[in-house]
Amino acid sequence: MQNNDNNKEEAERLIGIAEKLLQNRDLNGAKDFAILAQETEPLLETSDQILAIADVLLVSDATTTDNTPQWYQILQVDVLHSQDLHVIRSNYRRLALLLHPDKNRFPFAQHAFALVSDAWSVLSDPAQKLAYDAGLNRAQGNVSGSVQQEKLPVRRGSDPYSGNFWTACPYCYLMYEYPRVYEGCCLRCQNDNCERSFHGAAVTAMPPLVPGEEKYYCNWGFFPMGFVFESLKSNGNAAPQTVASDCMQQPVPVAVAPAAVDVSGSVGSRKRGRPRRVV
Repeated sequence: MQNNDNNKEEAERLIGIAEKLLQNRDLNGAKDFAILAQETEPLLETSDQILAIADVLLVSDATTTDNTPQWYQILQVDVLHSQDLHVIRSNYRRLALLLHPDKNRFPFAQHAFALVSDAWSVLSDPAQKLAYDAGLNRAQGNVSGSVQQEKLPVRRGSDPYSGNFWTACPYCYLMYEYPRVYEGCCLRCQNDNCERSFHGAAVTAMPPLVPGEEKYYCNWGFFPMGFVFESLKSNGNAAPQTVASDCMQQPVPVAVAPAAVDVSGSVGSRKRGRPRRVV
């Protein structure tokens, strides 16, 4: 019981330091001490309030090339859920409860609450959201165009600005190419003999096709195909044997000597009868 009281006192001391840093608008410092207080006493609500203020103000202070408000980042909505109104509404309610001036006594709580309210008013209205998304797409198109004009060197077999990515089913090892928006999502294998769900993690892209040389071997990986049971009996460990690397080796011709033929006897010269019993 005494240990819990000590943790609470230490957490309150850290919250006091975070409040002073927040008052001086040292957002990163206030966030660090709020995290320390949260780790010391997880049930302390004031640490969540300071973290909410710091996160919203940090996003608001981050300038963009065209000074476009980052409403999605203010509501902590990632790109994959930018069209999910349920996620947007849930994040708004959570932040509104933490930042409401009637419950949050810390500095800049009212300013952060106003930013969250403005973000919700834009993203909850279909017409305003459509216009805002169109502006974001135009801004991203201008940025990507300027990057392409720089003609940065690109590694063979990979395109960092491509809209697709490669992934592989970990059960049947088939590779698939999906749009970049599905990276990190739960995907289903299209193999009729598999059809299992897997995490869409990005893997190294396939090598580009060379005109006139489309037929070539691509070895993506090696997997254990068997075990040596002699080593299992000797030391209790079975070493995996990979045979995929041997499939590309050229066959070695072996000279075979002709079998010797015994012409002195024949099958008919053998003695027939019951075998003699050995006493």
